[in-house]
Amino acid sequence: MFSHSTVRNTLRNARTLLIGVALLTVVPNSVFADRKVTATDSGDIVASDLAEMQEYSELQKAHLLTKLEVAKSLTDQQRELVATALSKDLEGLPLCSFSQNIVYREETEKSETRLATVHENGLITDDKSRERMFSEWKYSPFSAPPSAGMDFASVTLIEETDSEATFQFKFDKKAKSSSENIRELLGNLKRVAKNLRYDLTVDKQTGAPKKLVLELIKPTRVMVVARVKKIRHEYVYKFDENMQRFTIPVQVIEFAYSAPTRGKVDEKIDVTYSNFECSTPLRYMWRTSTDLTGATSFDYNPQ
Repeated sequence: MFSHSTVRNTLRNARTLLIGVALLTVVPNSVFADRKVTATDSGDIVASDLAEMQEYSELQKAHLLTKLEVAKSLTDQQRELVATALSKDLEGLPLCSFSQNIVYREETEKSETRLATVHENGLITDDKSRERMFSEWKYSPFSAPPSAGMDFASVTLIEETDSEATFQFKFDKKAKSSSENIRELLGNLKRVAKNLRYDLTVDKQTGAPKKLVLELIKPTRVMVVARVKKIRHEYVYKFDENMQRFTIPVQVIEFAYSAPTRGKVDEKIDVTYSNFECSTPLRYMWRTSTDLTGATSFDYNPQ
């Protein structure tokens, strides 16, 4: 015999999935007139117009609300704020070109500025004759890869003003991603998972994301011989009127550790983006999931 809570959760999940299917089926055929689909092993790469991208974003928000049902410390209004903010941190790359400036403190020879261009088949090319799939990128102006590790059950409200609310999450050791680079990042973070915290700052009126910070709250020993002293990822969001979406033009990554094979490492990486130029009418490229019911919005982070 199933419990009332099990039946209730099953119905909620089914309702969310049906809503998602409806969002994709009730859209007029004209919306898909200029749609291009490129099949991949991990899901179709779709390039279409802004209207379809907005429908896709709403579907992800509904999925996030379902996942946030385990956040017992939050009110329904607070879950809505968190889901709205995180639904903006999606793949959904506009077909644009932009400048990426990366500055390393310790290894200055790696510092560089490049002009990158997003293509509708999922490729990103740059002015240095390099090309790669968006899922192979280490940094993106449109999403924060570490967010894949958020533990929704642990979220609490830690600070609130008249205009903003900050929510804190622990790291989820069971976190997964369809992106190979994000899987590698999550694997490294799991070594110090017990002392990792996320702080997500949200606009209380609109649910707009303001800032996401992942930080190691105290030095942590890994095995016997290695000690991680600092991990800090900071992503500052900004809404771009021309692209009609949030970008992360300012990103700062810091880490410090000591190990016998590497000695002491203390690195800071500043990444900034500028000079966005997009095709018109505005079009987006994103990857659909092969398993909607098992995926999260964070599976779609580009790198």
